Amino acid sequence: MIFEYSSKNKKVLLIISLIILLLGAFMLFCSPVIFQEGNPWPQIKGIIQLKFSGAGIVQLSGSDNKFMTESKNGMMIHNLMKTKGYEFTEQMGSGYFFKSPTGQSAVVAHKYYSRYYSLWTITENSNGPDDNLWVTTTDDDGITYQYPKELLVKYISVAEWPPNIKVESGNFSCSETPQEKSSMLEITSQRLVDNRIYCVNVKNEGAAGSVYSSYTYTTLLRGKLVSASFVLRYSNCANYDEEQSHTCASEREAFDLDATVDRIVQAIKWDSTLDENNLANQIAKCLVMSDAASKEKCGELLKQITDFDSCAMAGFTILKSNPAQCRTIDGKTFIQETNSTWEQALLAVNNCEVKKASQTHSRLVTLSLKNDNRLIAREPQIDDIITIVRAVESKCGKISIGTE
Repeated sequence: MIFEYSSKNKKVLLIISLIILLLGAFMLFCSPVIFQEGNPWPQIKGIIQLKFSGAGIVQLSGSDNKFMTESKNGMMIHNLMKTKGYEFTEQMGSGYFFKSPTGQSAVVAHKYYSRYYSLWTITENSNGPDDNLWVTTTDDDGITYQYPKELLVKYISVAEWPPNIKVESGNFSCSETPQEKSSMLEITSQRLVDNRIYCVNVKNEGAAGSVYSSYTYTTLLRGKLVSASFVLRYSNCANYDEEQSHTCASEREAFDLDATVDRIVQAIKWDSTLDENNLANQIAKCLVMSDAASKEKCGELLKQITDFDSCAMAGFTILKSNPAQCRTIDGKTFIQETNSTWEQALLAVNNCEVKKASQTHSRLVTLSLKNDNRLIAREPQIDDIITIVRAVESKCGKISIGTE
């Protein structure tokens, strides 16, 4: 009897020891996640509420502005902000920006709590997030632009920042790296960002567990070639434990660098001296001259203005009308028939962004995009759009085509 009682005690002690050992191992390997916010109780309580209350989003105890969702239900934060009177405007890194009709704004910062749950911190501002995050600066060349002080990400950091901005004369072109020659070291490609085309050059260099990526974004803005250059440092996600590695990879996937750069570029302003040699100013100078040589020169220059695009590229006035109109100094007016280049249209088709295409006898091509935007461009030859669309059907599926 005594032997049987002693044997039971040993079994109980063994079970207790195993439980303690398992708990210890769990705490050892999972403590970086469990205690990443300090006191883990609000997060544990939030997980329990999500599991058993049926709610898609819960407010963490002890906080007025922190919420938790399952990672797969991240859109719940958008629904919550709508109930507060906000509409989503843009995302930058792990930050989501919202605005209300009254002008109030909010920034929602996202953070993973293991791979299964997400933490959301809401910061409301009466004057808008730009007052705290975006900085306005003017460089030595008289170029004024805005840039974010930080990227609101944990595993990506700035190495050379703010971006170096250049404004030059010239025509836009982009020599893309052929697919058979592309590598991780350097690649040049065209990217379509909100119906605007960029030539993006990326050079990668590894160093001490990180990758340094040098970027140069180039596009055409108000008749000038504009470029933004900077360097970012990317942590190697494989160097972290499983949970942090997943968080790192998820952050990398969600990081929308193109949208951030596009916002920087579209807000660029420059001194009028940069426009002194544009076509509009050359015509203005020769028109006031009375000699035959100047008149002949003006006539040749004016022959270059044949449509809205060439008028805008020359630097003439864009009238506030719908559709937009460009007026030359000698009184001619050109109506904007297109809102993009043929290169932009090709990029949209090749990226499977088009759901419907149509063309006219005058070679105007209209592309209805899946995001409900429209691209209007002029094709080089009639029926070029038909050839291009049919070539991508195996990759993108059938795209309906209408002709006039």
